[in-house]
Amino acid sequence: MISKELAEILGLLCSEGCYVRSRSSYWGVDGGKLRFHKDKITKSIQFYNKDQKLLLHFQKLILHEFNYLVKITKYNKIYLCRRKVIAAILDKTKLGHLRWSVNHDLFENKECAIAFIRGYFDGDGTASKYPRLFSTNHFGLIQVSKLLAIIGFSSNFQKPLLKINRKPLFTLRIHDGKRFLKTISPISKIQVPMRG
Repeated sequence: MISKELAEILGLLCSEGCYVRSRSSYWGVDGGKLRFHKDKITKSIQFYNKDQKLLLHFQKLILHEFNYLVKITKYNKIYLCRRKVIAAILDKTKLGHLRWSVNHDLFENKECAIAFIRGYFDGDGTASKYPRLFSTNHFGLIQVSKLLAIIGFSSNFQKPLLKINRKPLFTLRIHDGKRFLKTISPISKIQVPMRG
């Protein structure tokens, strides 16, 4: 079962997060002795956003869900480095702009579905004119449209944005924008007057 906090964390990470696995070699002190660490594997989940309000909100969600106080860097990033936290998140979804998907548990719980949508919208959505969600991950956005239907909102795909040497950017327009914003209560998106 997924909590509302974890659902929102997943939504934020599907839109603005990534999983990084890298190798490095370096000299370090280990047990009081200088030692060469060769091809050491480091893993992290990274969350990036320019909005300080959203970074602070993500920090609070991580603290509540995992009892893990993370720092916000001067580059507007949060690094999750604890193995148990990384494993718990990756158990629920893969991360990466073409790899993420909506966890099947979210389709069973309306409150968690709303929390996921709020997180995703705060990361890769806009409230100008009418609410829209964006992604290069067409399959993931199809899943999001099904999640929207579960919480009572219809949506439709607009023509993908095509640019040379870039993956197509898919756009999902959400109908009944005022009710949608009232239902999900986004953290960082400015709520501007909009049509229906």
